[in-house]
Amino acid sequence: MISIVVPVLNEAPRLPAMFEMLGAQPGEKQVILADGGSADDTQAVADGRALIVESEPGRARQMNAGAALAEGETILFLHCDTELPPGALREIADVMRGGDVAGGGFLHSFDREDRFSRFISFSANARAKIAKRFLGDQCIFIRREAFERMGGYADMPLFEDWDLSRRMRAFGRVAVIETPVVTSGRRIDVWGKPKCLIIWWGLSILFALGVSAERLARYYAHVRDA
Repeated sequence: MISIVVPVLNEAPRLPAMFEMLGAQPGEKQVILADGGSADDTQAVADGRALIVESEPGRARQMNAGAALAEGETILFLHCDTELPPGALREIADVMRGGDVAGGGFLHSFDREDRFSRFISFSANARAKIAKRFLGDQCIFIRREAFERMGGYADMPLFEDWDLSRRMRAFGRVAVIETPVVTSGRRIDVWGKPKCLIIWWGLSILFALGVSAERLARYYAHVRDA
């Protein structure tokens, strides 16, 4: 069984499509919604369709709270604005049959085909293939035992997924599933391409050079707050 942990905050409008997508995925699964204090109908929409756990806001804290309730041998961390490809859970299960695999992630694509979006996805995919570093919208999955042994997500306000995938390598091989997930380009719509480029590329480079996630988080507003 795969436990799917979804961190959410005021995402009620996006949940029906996500649950429909997950319902179409064959395979045994447990869906856990980690709510960081939603003030909308998020929990009402999810009631009866997922196990709901409340947490302090912050993706790392929410995903750790959700993972604490996971019963599956593998945990998949899914953003509610990202769509898994058909048969994704089966692909994860196939990959995880390799006893030397600690976890991994998917290649990335946007829900649009303009040059800017393709360029951002290309850079994310190159990083995944070469360095085995993933961001959250690449649907990281990990063996539950490894996740627990490594202490889960570090309590970071940003780049917690990058950090997790980096530390994952100490517990086994990191796999890349080349069937891409499809994530929403809503940040591009709200922020605009120049700001997205500065935030996504600029902050990533600074983090790779050693600038703390706490310092960089000042420049990364959530898309709902933009």
